[in-house]
Amino acid sequence: MTVLGRYYEGPLADAAALDLAFNALPGISQGAFVRSNIPAWACTSDLAATASGVAIGTRIWLRKGDLVTNLAFVAGNTAENGPTHRAHALYDPDGALLAQSADITNTAWAVNTKKQLALATPQVIEEDGWYIVATTTTATTTVNTLLGCAPIVTASAAVGGRALGFTFGTGLDGVFPAATGTQTGVAKCPIAIVS
Repeated sequence: MTVLGRYYEGPLADAAALDLAFNALPGISQGAFVRSNIPAWACTSDLAATASGVAIGTRIWLRKGDLVTNLAFVAGNTAENGPTHRAHALYDPDGALLAQSADITNTAWAVNTKKQLALATPQVIEEDGWYIVATTTTATTTVNTLLGCAPIVTASAAVGGRALGFTFGTGLDGVFPAATGTQTGVAKCPIAIVS
C-alpha cells in the first residue's frame, strides 16, 4: 500500500499503468524514492508568502526504511527580493527536528521553480508516520510565494485533525528550532517533495 503512490514495488508489470494509477508527480519513475504531500495536479494556488524568518511546514507520509536525502519546495509567481537566509528541514511526527539543510543565504530562487536542498545528515525513517517538512526564508524586502493548494479549513481529519499547512518560529535566519513548538494552522499547504 502507498500514500499518494510514491515508490511501488510489486507484481504489476505495466509501468505506464503504474504512472497513471499511482504517480502524483508525472515523469517520476515508480522505482525511484520520491514522495510528495499532495499530487502535482492539486497545486492550483500561488500561496501567500509567510513572514520573513518564519517557517511554513506541512505533513508528508513516510514509510519505515525510507532514506530521506533531499527536500524540495516550488516557488510561486511572486519573486523574492533581498533573500539573506533559506533552509529546509525534516521533523518527526511529534515536531522534533531530525535534520535540516545548510543555510543557502542569498542564493536566488526563481519564480515557478523547484528549490531542492540536501539535508546535512540523510535520515533513515524508523517508523511509518506523518512527518513534517518545512522551509524558511529570510528576506530584506519580499519573501517568495509557494506553489500548493489552499484548503478552505486550517485542519483536516485526514491527518488526525492537524493542520495541513502551518507556520512556526520567528527570526529563524536559516536555523530551525529543535522543535516546532506551537504550530499555527494556515489555509495554505505548499507542495513538498522528499527524495
